[in-house]
Amino acid sequence: MANGETSPSSRSVLGTLALVFLAMVILSSADTFLARRERSENHAEAERLAAAGRMADPIHAVADFKSAISIERENPDYWLELGKAQLAAGQLSDAEATLTELLRRDSTSGAVNLALARVLVKEGRIADAVSAYHRAIYGHWDRGAEANRVDVRFELVNLLARQGSKEESLAELLPLLDMAPDDLELRKRLGHLFLAAGSAPRAGEIFRDILSSHPQDADAYAGLGESEFAGGNYQTAHTDFQTAANLRPSDEAIHGRLELSAEVLGLDPMRRGLSPEEQYRRSLKMLDLATAAITRCASLPSPLDSETIEEAQKAMENRSSPARLSDAVESNLNLAEQLWKIRQEQCKQAPTAEEEPLRLVLAKIAQ
Repeated sequence: MANGETSPSSRSVLGTLALVFLAMVILSSADTFLARRERSENHAEAERLAAAGRMADPIHAVADFKSAISIERENPDYWLELGKAQLAAGQLSDAEATLTELLRRDSTSGAVNLALARVLVKEGRIADAVSAYHRAIYGHWDRGAEANRVDVRFELVNLLARQGSKEESLAELLPLLDMAPDDLELRKRLGHLFLAAGSAPRAGEIFRDILSSHPQDADAYAGLGESEFAGGNYQTAHTDFQTAANLRPSDEAIHGRLELSAEVLGLDPMRRGLSPEEQYRRSLKMLDLATAAITRCASLPSPLDSETIEEAQKAMENRSSPARLSDAVESNLNLAEQLWKIRQEQCKQAPTAEEEPLRLVLAKIAQ
């Protein structure tokens, strides 16, 4: 056989090897295709279950998301949705375990920390919840990071407000001032939250700033009125409420605040410019309201401080002479304050709307 020529047996071996290689390629391709198809079908089934879970009631949603996870165990979105469903279903310990497991994989996830914070709130673990909210604020978000951080901080502020933690609320509100200076609705929301946190001057600044560029905004005038009202500046508050009512005549809430401010102004005997006779008349009115508040409260123990009540009744029946009006005003206000103190300390019922003007005027006089 000449050099360089391939024998028939060699060609047969090469051909066989080529066929085997081709078969391996075909089988490998088939396996890859089938594996991809199976993964695609599994993903479609998992997504179908997850979609069903998003539409279901919490109990059924938990089952759907668990089924989706059994197919795609490493999908973090399904785990997060399972934790949220468990929270909605009241399965707090399960929700905490699910979300804690997720955080072991990624402790900086804003969405997962937010979900955990809500679970901790439901469990009454407020300090832990606040920490989780902070991790959510400073964590990473796959999309809409700034908007999510603002929303989370607002949610935290509302939680702190419900807990009566005014100083902590203020600390969380301050960073929000610079986050959306051109967002009108956000600034209004901030103004009301500063009011709730006990910072009426800061709220007033926000509403005045809004009015400098939106002078016809009824909400801003109403908010400014609330700021002045909280500071005891009832005349200024009344003017602001009146402007708001003029801009939005159909708003019952604004009209309610306008009426309350008018009642306070009409009851306060210490307003400037009142004659001695008008001061005396108003002090009698306050004494009458304080006595009515006592008699109205069914939960007060009996007998009450009858001496104080009798003294108040005599003061209302026996009118003072013009020469002693100033002393009578002071005496009437002291009696009204004593009666209101009894009402506050011994009456289990919350002050009524009818009693609110009296409460506010007495609080202002006591300052």
